[in-house]
Amino acid sequence: MGLPIGTVTVATAGTRVQVVASGNAVSAVSFRARASNAGAIYVGDDTVAAGDGYEISPGDELTVRFRDLIDLRRFYVDAANNGDKVDYAGVAA
Repeated sequence: MGLPIGTVTVATAGTRVQVVASGNAVSAVSFRARASNAGAIYVGDDTVAAGDGYEISPGDELTVRFRDLIDLRRFYVDAANNGDKVDYAGVAA
């Protein structure tokens, strides 16, 4: 299993995108909204939507640590604007 680091692009605002398609068990993960984004990124589960999730403003970061390992496939992102991006980095098990 590779190191879980990457970028997710939300091509169409209001359309959630799964962070990874194949499993990566992690003990922590960080999400950083690109400073060049036009608006906020929203992080959550498979119900996240633009305007409804954990909001990350352009250039800001969210780090979540877990007591037990969690699969990155559980995370989704959405955006307020087409083409905005979020980078992620997980701490692999």
